Amino acid sequence: MEVEDWSINQILEKTKLTKEQIEEKIKKKIEEFPALTREAAIRSVATDNGVILIRRDYKVSDITEELNHLNLRCKIVRKFEAKEVNLRGGKSKVMNLMVGDETGQIRVVIWDTNRIAEIEKDFREGDEILIINAYSKFSSFSNNFEINIGANTLLKLIAHKETHAEADNYARISQITEENKSYKVRGFITRIFTNNTFIIRCSICGKRVDEKCDIHGDKALSKTLMISAVIDDGLSSTKVTFFDRVAEKFLSLSKEGDLRQKLNDISFGLYQVEVEAVAKSFNGILSLTARDVKPVDYSVDSSKGET
Repeated sequence: MEVEDWSINQILEKTKLTKEQIEEKIKKKIEEFPALTREAAIRSVATDNGVILIRRDYKVSDITEELNHLNLRCKIVRKFEAKEVNLRGGKSKVMNLMVGDETGQIRVVIWDTNRIAEIEKDFREGDEILIINAYSKFSSFSNNFEINIGANTLLKLIAHKETHAEADNYARISQITEENKSYKVRGFITRIFTNNTFIIRCSICGKRVDEKCDIHGDKALSKTLMISAVIDDGLSSTKVTFFDRVAEKFLSLSKEGDLRQKLNDISFGLYQVEVEAVAKSFNGILSLTARDVKPVDYSVDSSKGET
């Protein structure tokens, strides 16, 4: 399925809009902002209607254009030996993997020397792996699309016994279906919304305001830290909001200095967290309100589970 079709289907599934209404909104967006591409206009329409367009569960057959932030669960079909190549800046090392799933096979290109050493040591042909936060590009050399491992990409070897153990303790994001029910989820923070990091309320009537309360003025205002983010478990994603004490705990994931630096650091997709939260419905879409959050150490595990 093309990315554009997938995006529109997501809006159809998660809103009450018809396809004709979506197309009309896309058209108006492009008329209002002529510099927007159609893809950007679709994303803008989705955001306006509370839909998070972050696709993570790609199959090999879906990778038919240049994509960012893609996840792929696959098996290593072939591991090629690393080679030394001459570049303009000097010599470098490159390694290729051929990976596949039930829909096809695709080449994975790795340039990072440390990552290559890790793969040579811990990964074998036939291993099932999870590629997290990679990107695809067209290669004129192979005349096909390839997956590239960037600086913020993670490669995780899937151990089946751990997967089963985790399933007993954690909910998959796709299983979050009941409002006001508590869930414990584990995943990577892949995006942070930085437009509004504080909410202001009147401490007398509890009303959320912009600058002052219409009734009580600005003498009884309280400011609460609010961080909204996207958590991704490798198969699906959802919005999660952290308030006050939990938001402070969330920010402590990063060692950076000020608030903006912390948010930028965490948004790179390298932080895996465990979140205890309650599912809440906003405009008919379920998202999570966090009650607690803590970091989870991730590593490439070379142990083998049952296959």
